[in-house]
Amino acid sequence: MVTVKSGVFLSGVSACALLWADLAPARGQTADGAAGAAIAAEAGQRADAAAELETVVVTARRRAEGLLEVPVSVSVLTAGDLDRNAATDLAKIGELTPGVIVANYKGNSGGSIAVRGISSSANQFGFEQAVSVALDGVQFSSGRIATVGFFDLEQVEVLKGPQALFFGKNSPAGVISLTSAGPTPEFEASLRAGYEFEGDELLVEGAVSGPLGDRLSGRLAVRYRKLEGWMFNDAQPVANPFFTPNQPAGAADLPGAYDNRVGDEELLGRLTLVFEPTDTFDATLKVLVAALDDQGNGLASQNIGPCVGEQPRVFGVPDPFGECRPDNRLTNGARPPVIAQASPRAPDDGRYRGEADLIAVSLNADWDIGQFTLAAISGYSQVSNDSYSGIDQTTFTQVWVVDDNETAAFSQELRLQSNFGGPFNFMVGGYYQNVDETVYNEVGALDFLGFNPANGRYASYEKLDTLDGATYSAFAQFTYDLTDQLELSAGARYTEERKDARITNLYGTNTPLGQFDTANTIFPDSRDPSPGVLAARFKDTNVSPEVTLTWRPQRDRSVYVAYKTGFKSGGFGLSTFLQTNSTIADFDFDSEEAEGFEIGAKGLFFDGRLRLTSTAFLYDFENLQVSSYDAVALRYQVDNAGALEQKGIDLDARLRVNSWLDLRFAVAYVRNRFDDFTGQCYTFNIPASDALTADAPPNCSFILNPDGSRFVTGAGTPVLQQVFDGRAPARSPDWSGNVGLTVNLPVMDRFDLQLTGDAFYSDGYFAAETMAPSTFQDSFWRYNAGLRLSDADGRWDIFLIGRNLSNEFYLTYAADRTGGSSIPLVIGEQRGVVARGREVVVQAGVRF
Repeated sequence: MVTVKSGVFLSGVSACALLWADLAPARGQTADGAAGAAIAAEAGQRADAAAELETVVVTARRRAEGLLEVPVSVSVLTAGDLDRNAATDLAKIGELTPGVIVANYKGNSGGSIAVRGISSSANQFGFEQAVSVALDGVQFSSGRIATVGFFDLEQVEVLKGPQALFFGKNSPAGVISLTSAGPTPEFEASLRAGYEFEGDELLVEGAVSGPLGDRLSGRLAVRYRKLEGWMFNDAQPVANPFFTPNQPAGAADLPGAYDNRVGDEELLGRLTLVFEPTDTFDATLKVLVAALDDQGNGLASQNIGPCVGEQPRVFGVPDPFGECRPDNRLTNGARPPVIAQASPRAPDDGRYRGEADLIAVSLNADWDIGQFTLAAISGYSQVSNDSYSGIDQTTFTQVWVVDDNETAAFSQELRLQSNFGGPFNFMVGGYYQNVDETVYNEVGALDFLGFNPANGRYASYEKLDTLDGATYSAFAQFTYDLTDQLELSAGARYTEERKDARITNLYGTNTPLGQFDTANTIFPDSRDPSPGVLAARFKDTNVSPEVTLTWRPQRDRSVYVAYKTGFKSGGFGLSTFLQTNSTIADFDFDSEEAEGFEIGAKGLFFDGRLRLTSTAFLYDFENLQVSSYDAVALRYQVDNAGALEQKGIDLDARLRVNSWLDLRFAVAYVRNRFDDFTGQCYTFNIPASDALTADAPPNCSFILNPDGSRFVTGAGTPVLQQVFDGRAPARSPDWSGNVGLTVNLPVMDRFDLQLTGDAFYSDGYFAAETMAPSTFQDSFWRYNAGLRLSDADGRWDIFLIGRNLSNEFYLTYAADRTGGSSIPLVIGEQRGVVARGREVVVQAGVRF
């Protein structure tokens, strides 16, 4: 619960915000409750409009409202913001907003999305993200969405803090809402081509839009992208140091990298149809199809140390071509064909491959029935990922995995909203979602232990997991205008969620590192008594209330105080290995909850030239879902953190100095700290001979028996733990921000020249849940710049864009590395996802 001390903090900030509402002379004294379109029309009629900021319309409450009117903490990125920063995927979009970190891990659940330092791990398939993504109104809660490119976007809204009422089933930490461009009222066609020099990346996209009849309009947009690679694979052919005579002769030599650059190829297409048969009904259908080919999940991360000597090691053997720092070089050797051919789903030639496909369909229908509006949002998505790659981040690749997974989801939301002329209005609705997930993986854990001469297989296990989830939800919000300037809104969402999991090893062997032959194992706590099957059900219910008081003392000014809550269902971690001694407790985790307060103040000042938005917030999170990888025991551990307290302030400012100069500034201070959470230590290999004498590594301690002696496993080794109390979670910098400018200059009355520059800052943070020392990312600056020349009518443009000009290879995600823990009494090596370095892009576009 929120403490009295925290309440005093918010009260003080609230008083400051209320005073701030009178900082500048009033531009009008009437409350502004008009819809976004009306606000924009009014803004266009104001005097000296060329020197005023454009009006921003958002849909944070699923209806058009002005940014300064809506009582929600939201950062907005326009199509222009995305274009000038060449933001073509979710990770690049996240870089533009302080406090947002998006990691494209590719493996397991695909990615991790953090807002205000709250995120969910990417290494556990079965986790939903604490921050969901709403694409054209349809919610995606899987981290797999972080692996998909986005294009032809009209606007991005980053909603911060719990979002219980308006986007899908619930999100405890925030929502990133993406709205794609819709049809134009007149025929329009565009074509754009670009080339990025550092990674040799080609991009071509085009769109055709316009009316298809009196009541039907459409838009078709397509993008093709091919990246040769900004990351280089230095693995070379080498003798297999783990070869044994009982293996086929073809396994004696390892081929190194088949491709020395880590590239990918992507094709995306979106069809939009808008049907308006009457003046009171409209329906919008959007179908997005995306296909990505790459070199497999294992090449999305690299070894980042700490290393003994100059090279990383796999099971104690140094990699002669590897290194131990975040940069644009890695080693990931391919497998000989003889090993690949022994796997049911691996390519016969041993080349690594990855294929990701997305189908996303949304149908939004709105019916105006007099004093009511009935809205229906239907969504269907299918995301699949097939990958074969090495995962020990070395030339030797003694650990490899085949990952084939698919998630299909259908959702239906109905919402009835009143449009009474009086002070009272309401919104009620229901939501249903069904999710089917299938996870297949085959892991070859160790060539010198995993090879089975009887059948020629190298796999330690082959596993198939399924999860069926259903969500039923009802929600309502009521608003009442206490006065012309004061609005009270209150609402709640009831959620019932069920998940059924079924975990089975299709094949397994018993090795010193794991007992995976589960074919005849009866799991006592399984819902299905069949041999080899571990089946379980998770069910939970939740009520998430929300209350907001909004004061609009003047036009274009508002202050709000809100009590908000959030919820994310528990479930089962499907990346965890199934062994003969497994129990449901090894896989399940509880639901997350969030509760707290925020106060926001927004306004226009200096005759519409300065826009300020600010938020102070204080939230308590319970049972944050965490997952870590034990590289010694070769297993994942899923858990819940006891509690976390969050407090901080967001500030965003836009200033139009004059008709040719715009300035922007944003800063976020977020202090997240764990309380009552003891979890897993990072990898630290303690042999049995040192079980009672070895010292624990930094920040970790030994689990003790009741008599104070060290707890020792059956293998004779002690078990480490880590107390996280008072520490920030992974990917949670205390300070982040950006400052930038845009200069627009006419050239000979025929052309427009635009210059842009942006600097982005992030405080230091740990990239891994276990907070291994080598995963700490020091504070850093990034710099973007752009130069654009276009004709005065906007029919063509040429754009030179520089991203990350400081060439910072910074960590966005990290975890313990398989095979990097074999040196006794040394901290295990880590794998990390490294953000792309410097990019120099030239683009040219035409519009017809």
